Amino acid sequence: MSEEIDEIMEEKIIRLKRLSERLDETFTIPGTERKIGIESIIGAIPLVGDLIGGIISTYIMYSGIKMGASPGIIARMAANIAIDFAIGSIPIVGDLFDFVWKANKKNVELIEETTLLNEENNKINYLIVATLIVGLVAIMLVILAIIS
Repeated sequence: MSEEIDEIMEEKIIRLKRLSERLDETFTIPGTERKIGIESIIGAIPLVGDLIGGIISTYIMYSGIKMGASPGIIARMAANIAIDFAIGSIPIVGDLFDFVWKANKKNVELIEETTLLNEENNKINYLIVATLIVGLVAIMLVILAIIS
């Protein structure tokens, strides 16, 4: 039974790694070894792009919850997404920041570090996810209010 659970966890991590690669490192920039992903391209859309990228990134965090990551790990994942969103929202600077800060890749690595199942953590983890999403939307609304 334990071997089956381990195999399922490994398969989930492999899928999350593929997703993070697509989001963070899909394309190699010609003439460099630097890679950008779909999230960087979406993030180039003013205001809305970074919000969409942040919401997509929460799927990896949600997967971490399902796989039993501790509230501390989930909080670190939320911080990675929040940093990516906050700095990514700044025109030009945010686009350059996306070349360096790979929140999705970092978050999958955090999930890999902790794959123990623990049901007690889930309530707190869901609260962290909900708080992050509400925070991202609130920041976007404030930015839109300032602009208009």
